[in-house]
Amino acid sequence: MKRSLQLRQQQMMKALLGNNDDIADYIIGDQQLDARQRLSIYQSGYRIRLREVIDNDHPVLGSYLGDQLFEQMTEGYIDAHPSTFRSLRHYCDRLPDYLRSDTFFSQYPHIAELARFERGLLSSFDAADRDTVSVADLQQIPPEQWPTLQLRFHPSLQLFNADMNVVEIWQSIKAERTPPNVTQQTEYWVIWRNPERLTEFRSVDTLEQVLLDCFLQGGDIEKAAEITAQTDAVNTAETLLTYLFRWLELGWVQQLTDAQSPPIFDVV
Repeated sequence: MKRSLQLRQQQMMKALLGNNDDIADYIIGDQQLDARQRLSIYQSGYRIRLREVIDNDHPVLGSYLGDQLFEQMTEGYIDAHPSTFRSLRHYCDRLPDYLRSDTFFSQYPHIAELARFERGLLSSFDAADRDTVSVADLQQIPPEQWPTLQLRFHPSLQLFNADMNVVEIWQSIKAERTPPNVTQQTEYWVIWRNPERLTEFRSVDTLEQVLLDCFLQGGDIEKAAEITAQTDAVNTAETLLTYLFRWLELGWVQQLTDAQSPPIFDVV
């Protein structure tokens, strides 16, 4: 009985994915709909639901592409990536990779970057809740502990680097303005969720991006000071503190940790 149920489930999944309709032999029709008509309702409903997920997750990308190209993208993505998740929340995670590899869409690499930016916004919004530390917390730490001090950032914080003006394009579409032409330019952004549970993003300069990456990779303040000194040897301490205070005030820092000991402020 169990093996029979598993077989029917496998046949139903194959029918939904368009591989074959063997399951139709086990569907009972009636005077209004025969077995294959009933099956087609489920087949259509499967694809409609996945299209809705892509549309809900990527509204700006959809507006940018227009109906015809968006339909082309969704149909191609559903064919290439049938749903393997119990929750549809992560169904579109592979969409940027699909757009980079698809024969047509790969000709326009900024489209994949737009999708990646929207995925980043969604991921930050859904990140876990954590308390954060303040400038006052940092000032309480004894000076001798500063060199080995590490930062642990809020789970919603992520870096977004792009070689094109995709964020500007996204902002224009979001504001219902004509988007600018695609230009090649290196951009560094940070995406996070603020205390009001609103997703934000802001641009950062090259040094700030490098310092954030340093801490994200487990570096401490001594390492960050070395990096800062290579750019601003005169005002190393002032420059580094400016960044640190800004991050704390924005609510980016979840935890202050001495590399040689347990967390100094464990607020998880």
